[in-house]
Amino acid sequence: MALFDSKKHQLTIQRKLLFGAILMALFVGVLLSVAQQIAQQSTQQQAEIQSQAVRPLVQVNALQSLIYRIRVTEVNLHVESDFFALTAATEKLSADIQLFEHSWRTLIDEFGDGHDRQVRSIDDNWQRLKSSLNKVIQSAVDGQIAEAFRLSQFESQPRFNVIAKDLEILVTQIEISTDGFIIEAVAELESQQQRFLLISLVGMLIAIILMIWFSRYFVLRLNRMREAFFRIANGDLEHKVDVVGHDELTALARSFNAMQEKLADRQTALTQARLLLEERVKERTKELKESNLKLREEVVERAKIQQELKVLSLAVSQTPVSIIISDARGMIEYVNDAAIQASGFVEEDLLGKSAISLIDQQQTKKASFIDFTQALNNDQEWAGELCATRRSGQSCWEAVHLSPVTTTESEITHYLIIKEDITERREHEQKLLYQASYDALTELPNRTLGMERLAQGVINARRLQHKLAVMFIDLDGFKNVNDSLGHDIGDQLLIMAASRLLNTVRESDVVARLGGDEFLIIMPAISEQSDCFPVLDKIKHAFSETFQLAGHSLAVTPSIGLSIFPEDGEDGAILLRNADLAMYQAKEAGRNTYRFFNHQIHENLTMRMQVETQLKSALEKQELSLSYQPIVEAQTRKLVGVEALLRWNNELLGPVSPDQFIGIAEQTGLIVPIGNWVIQTACMQIAYWRTQGLHDLSLAINVSPRQLHGDGLGAVIDQALGAANLNPESLILEVTEGLLIRNPTEAKRTLEALKELGIGIAMDDFGTGYSSLSNLKNYPFDILKIDRTFVRDIASDPEDCALISAAISMSAGLGLPVVAEGVETEQQLHILADMNCDRVQGYYFSKPLAPKEFLLWVKDYQSSDISSTN
Repeated sequence: MALFDSKKHQLTIQRKLLFGAILMALFVGVLLSVAQQIAQQSTQQQAEIQSQAVRPLVQVNALQSLIYRIRVTEVNLHVESDFFALTAATEKLSADIQLFEHSWRTLIDEFGDGHDRQVRSIDDNWQRLKSSLNKVIQSAVDGQIAEAFRLSQFESQPRFNVIAKDLEILVTQIEISTDGFIIEAVAELESQQQRFLLISLVGMLIAIILMIWFSRYFVLRLNRMREAFFRIANGDLEHKVDVVGHDELTALARSFNAMQEKLADRQTALTQARLLLEERVKERTKELKESNLKLREEVVERAKIQQELKVLSLAVSQTPVSIIISDARGMIEYVNDAAIQASGFVEEDLLGKSAISLIDQQQTKKASFIDFTQALNNDQEWAGELCATRRSGQSCWEAVHLSPVTTTESEITHYLIIKEDITERREHEQKLLYQASYDALTELPNRTLGMERLAQGVINARRLQHKLAVMFIDLDGFKNVNDSLGHDIGDQLLIMAASRLLNTVRESDVVARLGGDEFLIIMPAISEQSDCFPVLDKIKHAFSETFQLAGHSLAVTPSIGLSIFPEDGEDGAILLRNADLAMYQAKEAGRNTYRFFNHQIHENLTMRMQVETQLKSALEKQELSLSYQPIVEAQTRKLVGVEALLRWNNELLGPVSPDQFIGIAEQTGLIVPIGNWVIQTACMQIAYWRTQGLHDLSLAINVSPRQLHGDGLGAVIDQALGAANLNPESLILEVTEGLLIRNPTEAKRTLEALKELGIGIAMDDFGTGYSSLSNLKNYPFDILKIDRTFVRDIASDPEDCALISAAISMSAGLGLPVVAEGVETEQQLHILADMNCDRVQGYYFSKPLAPKEFLLWVKDYQSSDISSTN
């Protein structure tokens, strides 16, 4: 006891365990603190998303509904024959106007920042519409129904269209402005989760390393003591136990060494006494008595040694680690208290029982069970994880270390089995594995696990020579539900949709959530494409019934794209991509339907990518060129101008139609440098032709909305005209009405700035878009161009003939010349001339020509009958 008392302040086993528990508690506290911080940030970000994304979108949607209600009420005023009904309708219209005014002002005050340009446009057009509406109301009240109808059609309608379009653009801008915020919020949460997982994993790893180190450290010291005991038992009294550390085992080792020294001394004394007794047995009877006394003292010392051995046994029995000692055959001879408590058995039930019988063979991995059994039978050391059976019938997982106990002659006499309960750790690991592979909302496999199942399905299908179907499902209308009713309703809808999908598939099929409202269904082991039809019919039937949520009846339908292995792809990523492309075909087909992947889809996409790639270097490679189509006067047939048309001949793709590359150039921004090149090249060409005697030709050039954005176009035109020494009046820029609809205010400012340079402005493709009298009145147009689609059937379609006649009359009233495109026959030309159309162009005169061909055409035309016919 003196050894223990003198080491009160040393680090004992009990204190080590206490320090370990304190460190574990601190680690758990840190994890709880981090988790609470993540939860608080998640709550705060959800509130910010609600404030910055959902509320403005809901208010703009309410304004859209209200403006359409105002329009419907206004349109229906002229059909009200009863005075009281008319009065009620006008009062309702006035009330809706005031409500819109109040709602609009509220929206501007709360969310107007960041959308100044769009807000000013809507506000300006609303004031004009409100003025028109008040005129309509006054006319209706005064009984001038016809005047009210006229005002509604020619003043209110265009302004209503502009406001409705601007509101849609405002919705898009709000969505775009909030997307970045939402993405940042989600990224921050994911970062917090990753840090939390990293801290958890590092903490668990440190704890495992410390536990393994402590177990090995403890067992090593026990083995040293066991070896020392064995040597003493075999008479080796010179061997000592290594003294390591400052705990109870250290004190026990010191006591053992002290005992060993005393035994060695006593043994020496006994040997000397025996020799003396043999030599002096007769003479030294007194010494014999003294020797007997020493023998009695030795017995006392042996009793003391046995007591110390009991102390060592008590230390082993009280350790918190389960310790089992078996004989060489694996039959249990000793179990400590920790092992008894962990198993639930009493000591008598365990002694004499095989150590293998404690293993739950059904849940333990077969390989681990075989390795443990072989190690026990082959006298080998082993470490691993086994599932053990408790007395209650429950199972628990244990980290097991098996170590053979040998004599000095390397003969195995026992096995030392040290076990630690790791059930909670394995459950936590399984939970983390589940969270990494399954969607937290729907409990379906997530994208990662879904792609793994798809990859495995492709491998099996290839091995068994089966087909495999991949369905890419997108929910139609889900975004509207999510935006209007909130994410909680949206989440519930996704859960119900996932449940319906699970109820439609086969037992062997896999349903996974890719993210958002996108789902994946994998159908392995099919023979033909038609094997998918029963599941598709079930899905369509399942979604034909509306979703009942929070008092709302929600109609959400699936758009499904399918791809088949191996026809549509040899690996999972390609199959999923092709199914996604097919899904977009289903969307374009009207939604709530399905489409199988068509290789034409991939070819179109590949072609578009090739066009975009080649177009980037078209200017540098000098692959672009201009063709020129003549414009003549309808009455005199005199050549008065040309329209420059862009052409592209690529070394890889060959001739590429403008319909194929103009839209791509517009989307990628390449239209700006290409458009600048067109202006410069066309101006230089006109300057050259003037040296050849063509002095009065005007030049018409198409410009895209993207070129008109900003102030750079004016400088480009001014430089091109100066380099070619041309008057600004020679140049006519053709713009479509799409420019006016996108941003009327900027469009008007840009066109007026170009007009100040002296350039002519033509409205191109009149009649195909939002054509209206107000556009011709409010913008500085000089020429009106009628689209070829109306000219094509002018001789056979009375409606087209009437529309062109009306357009020409309207333009004449505004003092605007009219150019008709697409004239291909003499009959069309005569009809247009009779309608007083000013100018025409089309294949009747010439197709677009290269510059050299155009000069030849001019000579032939001027001497032909066509140019001289009146």
